[in-house]
Amino acid sequence: MPFSEGRVSTNAGIEEQIVHMNGLPKFQSLQSTPKGNFTMPHNVNDQVAIVTGGAAGIGQGIAIALAAAGAKVAIWDVNEAASEQTVQQITADGGVVEAFCVDVTDSAAIARAVAGTIAKLGEPQILVNNAGFSRNDNFLEIPESNWDLVLNVCLKSVFLVSQAVAARMVPLAYGRIVNIASRGTIGVARQANYSAAKAGVLGLTGAMSMELAPQGITVNAVSPGLIRTERVKNLATFPETERRAKETTPVKRPGEPKDIAGCVLYLASRDAGFITGENIRVTGGQ
Repeated sequence: MPFSEGRVSTNAGIEEQIVHMNGLPKFQSLQSTPKGNFTMPHNVNDQVAIVTGGAAGIGQGIAIALAAAGAKVAIWDVNEAASEQTVQQITADGGVVEAFCVDVTDSAAIARAVAGTIAKLGEPQILVNNAGFSRNDNFLEIPESNWDLVLNVCLKSVFLVSQAVAARMVPLAYGRIVNIASRGTIGVARQANYSAAKAGVLGLTGAMSMELAPQGITVNAVSPGLIRTERVKNLATFPETERRAKETTPVKRPGEPKDIAGCVLYLASRDAGFITGENIRVTGGQ
């Protein structure tokens, strides 16, 4: 499988400046706007970040945000064409990125991808489990094959990838794992398999956080609401879904991939060292 070459970026610097207010000095961190329009000064510079399902949609937004903030990004995805497009976008902005074709339900493929990531970029300090998949069926009509497929991609992969990558984080006594769950864990009609899988992700996040915290590794989840990805926008039902979202969401709009990426970027940074075992809902207030 081909590996896409990345370029080293020059990251926007942070300057410390004294600002006098009411006669008292106050330190203020100022940061020029980095690539990708992310202005948060979260420290992920030169850290190696793995993003599963990072070729498109929410995962692509996360990969772009991490690269813009200075991380060296490994995109793990089965869609090689989409991965290459994302690699080109990141490298055009001076980011460091490699793409790996990985079936995240296959432990042997994961082991190869871990080795490839280390060889190309270094030891991973950040993992974002974003890979997901859904098949809509009425509960009474869900084939066992579809149940297994969705559970494997959405839940089993989080276990397999986290186990393999966390084993590399333990010797570093440091790591950040962020699992993408879903607002749908409350239960969504015609998505019993997906809802069950994402609820499982939350349970797994809690268990992992308790076991890995003594090793310096935090584990958190992010649960998105309706996000306007290209796949979602292409659905025949999207216009009506978007209309309802504007009516029922306090912020009066669907989310964008960058809304999720901003939250993930914080949880992946050193700034979030006292947060673990949490699920942050990024839903526009729903």
